[in-house]
Amino acid sequence: MNIGKRICKLRKDKKMTQQELADRLFVTDKTISSWESGRTEPSLDLIIKLSEILDCDVGYLVYGNNPKSDVETEIKFKLDEAEYKRIIRFMTKNASFINESRQVDTYYQPTHRSFLEGEVINEWIRIGERGQKKILNYKNWHDNMYCDEWEVEIDNSENLDKIFKVLGLEIIAVVDKVRKKYMYLDKYEISLDFVKELGYFIEIEVKKYDKDPIGEYGDLIKLAKELNLNLNNIDKRGYPYHLIFNNKNPHSC
Repeated sequence: MNIGKRICKLRKDKKMTQQELADRLFVTDKTISSWESGRTEPSLDLIIKLSEILDCDVGYLVYGNNPKSDVETEIKFKLDEAEYKRIIRFMTKNASFINESRQVDTYYQPTHRSFLEGEVINEWIRIGERGQKKILNYKNWHDNMYCDEWEVEIDNSENLDKIFKVLGLEIIAVVDKVRKKYMYLDKYEISLDFVKELGYFIEIEVKKYDKDPIGEYGDLIKLAKELNLNLNNIDKRGYPYHLIFNNKNPHSC
């Protein structure tokens, strides 16, 4: 399936006509028809807009990856302000800007469970606010290199809160961040985060798989070195852990 067929499928899933999609993109319906028939392809700017309108990943439109991938390979680093600004300058020159957004993620755990300081947590369940949307997300990490991931959009958060209470789940942390996203080398989605109470981070995620997850993780390490990131600053604990223990000890991060 090429990019045009993926656009067509996602448009029909949204029950949109070619004209309705064209109006939202400020193009003609003939342009949409040309994409869907494979005669032409949208520019990167329009691909980014399409991903927002059709509610899918940029990588899915371009490469055909599953828009709700069950595997995620990524790496995250703690940055200082100077490193953050340096990488912003580099991405501005060498990568394609996707968007900037505020994201608020609420993390939960069973009431009988408590984290120990220094512990590496392999499982998370969270509710993420993305504009007007709320997404329920579950991750299960394998050796901190890649994870199984499932998510679903929530249309009734009040009822979900009631279900969580019945299941014995309670809020442990709320992560409030501003994220700038870039596409780099047509393969990596690079997110630069400023997290309230925690500071600056960079997250690099594979969007086009040429190898198995472990092989891709090795390439992430190589890319991190090329970006002059300090491998000693790899973050394997996650924002919720830091917030929990940051509140107990301001210098724990």
